[in-house]
Amino acid sequence: MIKFFRGSGAVQALLLTVSALALWSQYFVNPPDLVHRYIVDPMPLWGLITHALSGSPLLAVILSFVLMMIVVIVMVRFNTAIFFIPRRTFLPSMLYILLYSMFPGEMVLNPALPAALLIVVGLWRMISAYRINGMAFNFFDAALLLSSAGLFYANALWLVILVFIGALILRSPDIRELTIGFAGALLPWIIMYALWYVTGGIVSDLTEIIRHNLFDQVPSIYWSRTLVLLMIVTGLNFLPAIFSLLGEKSTYKIRSRKTHELFIWLIVICAAIWVFLPSVSVELSAIAAIPMAFIMANYMALVRRITYAEILFWLMIIMLIVSRIWPY
Repeated sequence: MIKFFRGSGAVQALLLTVSALALWSQYFVNPPDLVHRYIVDPMPLWGLITHALSGSPLLAVILSFVLMMIVVIVMVRFNTAIFFIPRRTFLPSMLYILLYSMFPGEMVLNPALPAALLIVVGLWRMISAYRINGMAFNFFDAALLLSSAGLFYANALWLVILVFIGALILRSPDIRELTIGFAGALLPWIIMYALWYVTGGIVSDLTEIIRHNLFDQVPSIYWSRTLVLLMIVTGLNFLPAIFSLLGEKSTYKIRSRKTHELFIWLIVICAAIWVFLPSVSVELSAIAAIPMAFIMANYMALVRRITYAEILFWLMIIMLIVSRIWPY
């Protein structure tokens, strides 16, 4: 399976799509009730979407599926453009679909999913600044995209720090680029507050909505035994990948090395907010799965002794299926 998805042909694309449809089939056949998925006070843009889809559960499933497929397409294009994994491969897409599907309760109308799309594009834009002569406005664009992701999913705001980390990793420190990055992060919220005020909203209400989404406790999920085993198997797939990356990073091309450093920072930030913030639950997997999928794909695309990786990969797929059939 790993050797097959190392390629990027039409057959791989077809199987990728069929696999995604199979994982989502239960929702297409029996769309979930959307009432329990509403946050009391969702972020402004996400609130517009959820209210628009309140009476159309099947449309909500279709929109969520399309968003996920757009994310995986952009991930493939991202690697094709930057080539930090030295192979044109659908492995990042397959791994993202598998990682995102591990928490089926969060697959439909997950506010972190549209945020994930903006974050992938923001990372792409940021890394494109490498070796640009003169001042790079890429960091303004990246900060604008990552900050705008917070209009859908509030905790994406914490990832804006990644723009400033990226500026220091990819470029020599330049106060102008850091300044325009800060301006890009502020701009979506200046516009949001202005529109809120002009349309008759109370500014303090918007501030309270943001505070609620950033810091209030959210319900925890049920960690079944099969889900715990699935997480363990996923960890066994990820650990060799991250250790291999850390051990061989010095042999990579400079831009590839810096790109993977940003992925590691993204994982660190996601892990930190998941541990320390009560407002974060497994919906964050829509974002955290991006760097994990890229790092695991990099390992699977380059590993010579493929048997061990193949066994763990199949074990992860089997446990994902088992966790769906027997969620206890």
